[in-house]
Amino acid sequence: MMKFLAEKKRSGGGLFFLKALPMMIWVAVSVLGACLPTVSGQDNPFGKKSSGDPKVVFSAEFNVKTGSRSGVVKLIGKVAPSHHIYSVTQPDGGPIRSKISLANSDQVKLAGDFAPEAPPKVDSSQSIFPVNVEYHKGKVVWSAPIEISEGVEIEKLQFDLIYSGQVCEVNSSGVTTGCSNYKDVKTSAAFKGFDANLKVAEKATEKVVEKAPEVPQLDFETPFQATGVTLESKFVMPSGKSEISPGDKLKLEISAKPDSGLHIYAHSETEIQGVSSTLFVIKGENGWKISLPQASVKPYENKEMGYSAHKEPVTWTFEVEVPKDAKAGDYKIDGMIGFQTCTDSTCNPPGGLKFSGLIPVGGAGKPRLFREEKPISYGNVKKAKKAAAVNSDKETSAESPGKDAPNKDSVKASELTAEQIAAMAAKYDAKVPIDYILDSEMGQYPVGTYTPGAGKKNRKPMTLYAALVGMFLGGMILNLMPCVFPVLGLKVMGFVEQSGSDPKKIRMHGIVFSLGLLSAMWVLAGFILTLKLVLGEKVSWGSEQMGNPYFVLAMTILMFLLALNMAGVFEFGTTLTRVGGSVDNGHGYGSSFLTGVITTLVATPCTGPFLGTAIAFTLSQSAQVAMLLFTVFGLGIAFPYLILTFFPSLIGFLPRPGAWMHTFKILMAFALFAAVAWFMGIFGSQTGVEGLTWLIWALVAIALAAFFYGTWSPAFVPQAKRYAFGWAMPACIGAVGLWVGLGAAEYKNTAVANQVAGNLPWQTWYPGKIEHSLSEKPKFIWVDYTADWCATCKVNKKVIFSNAEVLKKLEGLDFEMVKVDLTNDDEAIDKKIDLERSDQSAIPVNIIYPPNYPQEPAILLTELIGSKRALKVLERMEQVQAHLKEKKQGKSK
Repeated sequence: MMKFLAEKKRSGGGLFFLKALPMMIWVAVSVLGACLPTVSGQDNPFGKKSSGDPKVVFSAEFNVKTGSRSGVVKLIGKVAPSHHIYSVTQPDGGPIRSKISLANSDQVKLAGDFAPEAPPKVDSSQSIFPVNVEYHKGKVVWSAPIEISEGVEIEKLQFDLIYSGQVCEVNSSGVTTGCSNYKDVKTSAAFKGFDANLKVAEKATEKVVEKAPEVPQLDFETPFQATGVTLESKFVMPSGKSEISPGDKLKLEISAKPDSGLHIYAHSETEIQGVSSTLFVIKGENGWKISLPQASVKPYENKEMGYSAHKEPVTWTFEVEVPKDAKAGDYKIDGMIGFQTCTDSTCNPPGGLKFSGLIPVGGAGKPRLFREEKPISYGNVKKAKKAAAVNSDKETSAESPGKDAPNKDSVKASELTAEQIAAMAAKYDAKVPIDYILDSEMGQYPVGTYTPGAGKKNRKPMTLYAALVGMFLGGMILNLMPCVFPVLGLKVMGFVEQSGSDPKKIRMHGIVFSLGLLSAMWVLAGFILTLKLVLGEKVSWGSEQMGNPYFVLAMTILMFLLALNMAGVFEFGTTLTRVGGSVDNGHGYGSSFLTGVITTLVATPCTGPFLGTAIAFTLSQSAQVAMLLFTVFGLGIAFPYLILTFFPSLIGFLPRPGAWMHTFKILMAFALFAAVAWFMGIFGSQTGVEGLTWLIWALVAIALAAFFYGTWSPAFVPQAKRYAFGWAMPACIGAVGLWVGLGAAEYKNTAVANQVAGNLPWQTWYPGKIEHSLSEKPKFIWVDYTADWCATCKVNKKVIFSNAEVLKKLEGLDFEMVKVDLTNDDEAIDKKIDLERSDQSAIPVNIIYPPNYPQEPAILLTELIGSKRALKVLERMEQVQAHLKEKKQGKSK
C-alpha cells in the first residue's frame, strides 16, 4: 500500500488521501508503538541523553596531494547493526536519499560531487516503493574532490560537512521497523596528511564548451498512449532537402488517434465554455515563426450539444520558419498539448503533455522530437495559453505607434511573463531563512539598532514542555473557534440527553468520544508525518487535508447529511446526531465515536492562540515526539467534554430535555448548513465555477436520496415499498450524487483571482518576488500566507483591512501587498518551503518587510492578529521610514 505514497507526487493529490487511508492508520499505530525517542546523535527533546546507541556515527577527514592545493575529503558513517543508511543516488519515490554538502567557507570549496567508495546495495524486491532501494550497511565512506584557497595553512585547516538523510532499522525478515531522520548534521573534517599518490579529479578545462539544449530523452516520434487517445509527432523536412538551412520552412505534425468509441475535441485558439478544446502552445527561439495549426480533416459538428470533435485520426500541421540570419547550431522549441476525450455521455479527465524539439541548422542531421514522461494538467496548458496571449498583446501594443508601454510597476502579477518570473527566481534561495522578529519583540530592537540575524540568535527556542502546554491549551481554545461550532450542537444535545443517566455510562460515552477524536487525530498526523518523513515533502498543518478537494468534498457531503438529519429529512438511527446516544440502554457508542472523528476533521483548518508556534515545533520533531504532541492536542480538544462526562453533576446545569430541543435541533441544522456553505466556498476556490456547479448538482441528488430514505425506510412502510423506495432507490440516487461529486473534484480552478481585501491591489507570490521587489524598487511589503480554508485568515483580513486607520497608514507608507495562497495543496510546495523559511508550519502568517531589509528585520505576525497589533507594526514601519529619510538627508549634507 505504500506505493500510494509515490502517487502523491505524480497525481498532485486526487484520490490519494482516500486510497492511502489504511496505510496512514498503519503509520500512526506503528509510530505510537515506537516509544523510544529518536537520537540522531544529539540530545533528546527532554534534555537527557538517550540510553540507546546512536543509529549512525559520523567522522570526517581530508588528504591533500603533495605539492598542490587539491585534495579529497571523506565523510565516514558507522551504521549500527540491523540498520542501514540510504545512498546519495537513491531514486525519487523511495526513502529519503542521503545529501552531503560543504558548510559555507571561503577557505575550501568542493570540486565535484560526493560518491561512495563502495557501491550501495540495491534491493528491487521491496513492494512498498515503486523504485529500487539503494542502501549501505556497516561502514560507508563518501568522498569528494576539494580545492583549498590560496593563503590557507593546510595543516591547520578545519571545515564542516553537512549531512541530511535517513537511517532505518530492518528486522530479520527485511521489514523496516523504524527510521531516524537526520537534518543538517555537522561533522568537522580535520587534515590527515599529504599524499603523493592521491588521485584527485582533474579540473575542468577553461575552454568554453557550447552545450546542446537540454531536452527530455523520451522519443515523441513513436506512438504514445495517453488517456483515451494515441499521440504521435514528427518533423517533415523541406522538400528535396537532407539538412536545414537558414530561411527554410519545415513542418511539425502532431497526430491524434482517439480510442474506439471516443472523440477528441477540435482545436481552438480560444477557450470554449464547457468544452476542453484541444489546445497547443508552441514557442521557438527568438526570431522563429511558428504558424497556427491546420487540421488534416474537418471536425464533425454536434449542434445539439454544441461542440466540434474528431472521431477518426487527425493530424495538425504547423509550419516552422527558420530565421534567415540563423547561425549554424542546434535550436530548441518547446510545446504543450492539452486535450480531452469523451463519448456523448461520459468523459475522461482532461490531460496534457509537454514536449520539445531539437532542430539542427547548417549541418547534417534531422530534427528530433522528445516528450516528457510525466503528464501535465490541462489547466497548466490553459494557463500557458493565456500567458502566451498576454505576451502577444504586449508585443502588438509595443509595436503600435502612439501607445505607451505599460509601467512595469502597474503590471498585475497575473500578467507576468515567463522571463519576469525567471528573473525573480534567480534571486531566490529557499535555504536562506527570513530574518524576522516577532511583533512582541519590537521593543527589544529600536529602529536603527538591529544587527542582521540577532532576532533568531537571541530568541529562545521552544522547549518540548512549552509545546506540550501550547498544544493542550490550543486544543481547548479551539472549541471556541467558529470551525468547531457546527458540531457544538451535537455535543450539547448529547449532554442534555445524558442528564440524570447512569454516571458510569456517561463516563463511557466521554471516553468513546475522546477515542474517536484521538483516532482521527492519529490518522491525520500519520498521514502528514508520512509525507514529511517518508517522502521528504514539505508539509503544513491543515494544507495536506483542506488543500485536497476530495477531502473537502467528503466533509461537505458529511456536513450536508448531518444537517438534513437534524432538519428531520431522514433518521439514520436516532443516535447519529448525539454525542452520547441512548445512554440508558447502553447504545450509541458508535455515534459518540463518530462525533469525536467529526470534531477532529472540522478542526483541521483552524488555528488559534498557542497553536501556531506549537505546531511548527511539532512538525520539526521526530515521528515519536510529533505523535505525542498531536495526541496532547487531541486531548486538549476533548478535555472539556471529558470533564463534563466524569463529573455528571455539571450536566445538571444544562436545561432539562423538553420541547425546546426540537427548536434547538432545527437551529443547529442551519448551523450545519452554514458549515456546508463554507466548505463549498473552499471547494469552489479549488475547482472553479464548473467544479462548484457540479457539486451543487451532487448535493441535490444526495438530498433526494435522503428524502426517499427518510420517507420510505421506516418499519411501518410495507416491505416491498421499503426495499424498493427506502433502500434501492436512495442507494442508486446517492451513488449518482457521489459519482458527480467525485467528478467535480477533478476540475481545477484556472481563473486568475485577485484578492481584494480592503480594496488593496494584492499581487500573486512567486519564488523571488519579495527579493526582486526589494532590489528593484525598495518599498514596504506586506506578505499574507493564507488559504480559503483558513477561517482565522479570513477573520484577520476582515478585521485588519476594514480598519480605516490601518488603510490610511498603508497608503502613507507605499505598501506592496503580496498573497501566498496555500488553498490548493498540489500547487503549494514552493509556498510551503517559503513558509518554513520563517520557522512556521501553520497559517495564518503575516510578514511585513521594511524597504531596507535585512538591515531592519521583517516583523512576523501569527494567529489572530487584530487591528491593534497591525497598527503597532505599521507604527514601527513609520519609524523606519523616518529613520531612512534622516539617513538620506544626512548623506546629502
